[in-house]
Amino acid sequence: MPISALVQERANREIKRRSKVVQVFPTVKSLERLVGAVMCDQDEEWQASRYFSEKKMAELYDDRVRAAAKTPPSPERETELLIVAKKAIDASLELADELEAA
Repeated sequence: MPISALVQERANREIKRRSKVVQVFPTVKSLERLVGAVMCDQDEEWQASRYFSEKKMAELYDDRVRAAAKTPPSPERETELLIVAKKAIDASLELADELEAA
C-alpha cells in the first residue's frame, strides 16, 4: 500500500473520530469546517516533525551524491537496503498508530 494511501486512511479515521462527537451537522458548511480543521491539524503535525536529518536532505540535492548513485548497488547491498526500508516504514506506521491512539 503506498504511503499516500496510508496518509489518506489516517486522515479519514481522524475525520470519522471527530465527526462521531458531533453526530449531526446542521449544514454542509459545518461539516466542511470540521474537515478543514482536521486537515489543518494534520498539516501542523507533519510540519512540526522532522523525518530526515538536514544532512540527509542536503544529500538529495547534492550533484556528487546523485552522480555516485547512478551505479546500481550490488544484489547484497540492494537486499540490505530493502530490509532497512521495510524497517523504517514499519516504524513509521507504528508511530502513526501510537499517535492516533493518544
